[in-house]
Amino acid sequence: MKNKMLLLLLSAVCLSANVFAQPVIKKQKVFGADYTDFFTTMALTKDGGTIIGGSSNSGISGDKTEKNRDSTGSTDDYWIIKTDSTGTIEWDKTIGGNGNDILTDIQQTKDGGYLLGGYSESGKSGDKSGSNYGPVYSPDYWVVKLDSAGNIQWDKTIGGSDDDYLYSIWQTNDNGYIIGGASRSNISGDKTENVKGGASDPGDYWVVKLNKNGVVEWDKTIGGNYGDGLGDLQQTNDGGYILGGTSSSKMSFDKTENSRGGQDYWIVKLNKTGVIEWDKTVGGNDEYEIFVSLQQTTDEGYIIGGYSSSDISGEKTENSRGGYDYWLVKLDSSGNKQLDKTLGGNATDFFSAVQQTRDLGYIVAGYSDSKISGEKTEESRGDNDYWIVKLDSTGNLQWDKTIGGNKTDQCYAITQVKKDVYIVGGLSESNISGDKTKPRKGFVDYWIVLLNYTTEARAQTKGNEAFYKKINNKSFIVYPNPAKDILHVETTGKATVTLTNQSGKIILTKTINNNGEINVSHLPAGLYYVKNNETGEVQKVIITH
Repeated sequence: MKNKMLLLLLSAVCLSANVFAQPVIKKQKVFGADYTDFFTTMALTKDGGTIIGGSSNSGISGDKTEKNRDSTGSTDDYWIIKTDSTGTIEWDKTIGGNGNDILTDIQQTKDGGYLLGGYSESGKSGDKSGSNYGPVYSPDYWVVKLDSAGNIQWDKTIGGSDDDYLYSIWQTNDNGYIIGGASRSNISGDKTENVKGGASDPGDYWVVKLNKNGVVEWDKTIGGNYGDGLGDLQQTNDGGYILGGTSSSKMSFDKTENSRGGQDYWIVKLNKTGVIEWDKTVGGNDEYEIFVSLQQTTDEGYIIGGYSSSDISGEKTENSRGGYDYWLVKLDSSGNKQLDKTLGGNATDFFSAVQQTRDLGYIVAGYSDSKISGEKTEESRGDNDYWIVKLDSTGNLQWDKTIGGNKTDQCYAITQVKKDVYIVGGLSESNISGDKTKPRKGFVDYWIVLLNYTTEARAQTKGNEAFYKKINNKSFIVYPNPAKDILHVETTGKATVTLTNQSGKIILTKTINNNGEINVSHLPAGLYYVKNNETGEVQKVIITH
């Protein structure tokens, strides 16, 4: 009996260690100037560095080498920082006009440059070459194309006679761009359709397709009888587009399902010409489900996320932990729900970003003021802290990490750099305290943190990972899919893999020992096959450029 009890105790200890094993902070950087610098977005670059963006009203000081575009220094400009692989600044750029210019999204383009997207209240001034479409202080979409060194190649003001807020951009397969956000404008300027709900409608999704030079090819207004705001979009593997946002509309106009509560997630699938293929309303019965981001997954489905205050109801299968919680939902390729996961503590947890990881799980980021409770295993450091959560492919919690100082720290972006390494970005008001080892430079700064899930921590979940691979019937993993430049391959042990095109021609053969990379940047876009010659398993991959 004593031996049995000891065995049970050891099992419980191992289980606890497995659940609470956490990553460590490998490196951190603070970027800022003398006033307020609000981080909003970042992306990895082809040279191993990072492009970081937000909005700033700081003058030349700290890390900022260019003055505010408004002579009064009272308005925000886009502020972009390019770092190398070590986090050292290579260049920074201030881009703006005489009003507020708020950057919301950034993407490296196929030519090595960058596309910036956001909204602007500026008239023709500073770096802004186009006039505002609406009245004074009424924002328009503002898209800026930079070359690889950060020089402006072109900018485009896109809008109508009322407020237009751009939130998401994506380079398309034809080297053009799809951009989207929320609009209150009727037919005017670049807008070819009225808001769907009439005079009382607070706004609709507004999607605009641009060619490679930023010229409008088509636009679509998508909405119901009340407020609908797009938050994120991307081009899908079939050449169409997936849109996600928040909706208060009932079944009406483009919305085919009733609201579950006050506001719900609203997912819309378009074909390549902008025609709606399907839409799905996803929510609970409380007042707020606020959508934030989405990503197409390797199985052609979608992972979507935001925050929710609902208990079990509608599509929500778990009760609120307290206040707002992270709420993730996995959809199949037709928009049918496959699973959902509520993550939170006893206070407020605001979701910001989700990304599918190389092990087919998910890394989730946001910020929280919860104490140890619910899924949160560490105490709050200050007012708000970064809160990072790692899930497996079926939504089970693998680890979580609280990162913060003694004041407000809000995480808005996360990207997997390589196996077990993640780069996290947000804003910080904290000085040296808690996890923050770098002093504040202004009132609010960009704060970038590199996390490493160590060998020791990974060893505790090795058995689980083997199990997940087994249940997915995959002896090797190929990602990302679609791929643009580098194709990552993970195998169980040493294996020889071949890459072939659709006609069966072998492009290359390579030996992989657990993990490796294949450079596909020189290959024509299209469908390819990766074969594990040790097991005979074949996986399809789409290459885009």
